[in-house]
Amino acid sequence: MLVTADWVLPIGRPPIRDGAVLIRNGTIAAVDTAKKLTVNYSGPRHEYPGCVLLPGLVNAHTHLAFTCLKGVIPSMPFAEWIRYIPIAFRSLSADDIVASIAHGAIKAIVSGTTVVADIAYGPESVAVAADSGLGGTFYWEVLGITPSELAETLYEREFPTDPIRVCSIRLRCGISPHAPYTSGPELIRAAHLIATAQHAGFAIHAAESDAETQLLTDGTGPLAQLAGRLAHGFTPPGSSTIAYLDRLEALNNAVIIHGAKVLPSDVPALARRAKGVVLCPRSNEYLENGKAPAWRFERAGVPLALGTDSLASNQDLDLFEEARALHAIEPRFDAHRLIEMITLGGARVLDMADEFGELAPGKQADLAIYRVPPTEDPYTALFDVGGRGSIEAVLSAGIWRVLSGAPIFGVSVIERASHLAAQKASLAVALDSPGL
Repeated sequence: MLVTADWVLPIGRPPIRDGAVLIRNGTIAAVDTAKKLTVNYSGPRHEYPGCVLLPGLVNAHTHLAFTCLKGVIPSMPFAEWIRYIPIAFRSLSADDIVASIAHGAIKAIVSGTTVVADIAYGPESVAVAADSGLGGTFYWEVLGITPSELAETLYEREFPTDPIRVCSIRLRCGISPHAPYTSGPELIRAAHLIATAQHAGFAIHAAESDAETQLLTDGTGPLAQLAGRLAHGFTPPGSSTIAYLDRLEALNNAVIIHGAKVLPSDVPALARRAKGVVLCPRSNEYLENGKAPAWRFERAGVPLALGTDSLASNQDLDLFEEARALHAIEPRFDAHRLIEMITLGGARVLDMADEFGELAPGKQADLAIYRVPPTEDPYTALFDVGGRGSIEAVLSAGIWRVLSGAPIFGVSVIERASHLAAQKASLAVALDSPGL
């Protein structure tokens, strides 16, 4: 299969005018000008004039299971908002959760995302992703348990005993002790040790809110009661979250999610030890968490990626909207860097750059194709208009998932099931807090 466009953005090398990508057996065979690749080629050809073609996007932080919670909990301070998440989520059946994951996968794909880093609660996210065409890393989330319960909990939730062997090229497994206020220090340490021993990913929500900072500083504030109930063995370390994780030896190769409250003194440790930081600017705004020091991270060499977080704290799963939100906060990030952040940068933070994030021979045949006005500057043009409204086609694993801006598979049944799940969650929240 040969796919051509007015511009091809390989990401790892300069843009190619009138470019093409040659695909064989689900992987990229060559990337060059259409003129060069059409010589002696007689197979299927898909032409996209007026478009920019680039690798499928990498959404480095999602909670696809929360897709049905869009609008269920209004924007409010994080420490208040998080109280409603278990209320809403407990109202959902197993079928509701699968429908919510599937609906989220569709929303991701139709905006150009082909790789996610999803917080999972069992094997359902991996199965749905495989069916829908998404690749990525799926972090089994644990919280509110003791270290002695960790192995049994992972077994009950069907975390693979041999992640490297069980997970495929496109799908990786990891562990995420949710956050310092829901997972005690020894649970964080144990989860990190298991992930490291099994060559699995490790991610944690960290330095997200002022309430978290207050809790770690002196043990007080709006998260203290939650920590007392769930974070077994927690005592306030009198330090920042990043310093706390470093002392637990859980910062090594960790993916740090949010990082809105990282102190300047913590940045060198992040640059030396962490896999990177996933920025979620729109979720931070929704939850009144402020703005991450993204440019400080950039200058220090901290690997950066972007994530949408969940629809419980965002309006959509569109990474271009996330990139534009970050640019509004920090204009020193130009279009080229921001698009790199949602492709190859995200793949690097997830340790999946060997397969994703770049158009290069041997990598997965994941493409996102967007309509853009005529341009001599494809990065700026794409940054200005890229997203759900301009998507033309999406290919993942060498299979078309979106054509003419619409998914090729039926979505009405999934959307209806997710909508019914949303009604259940809304009712549960309303019954708990009638005035919300």
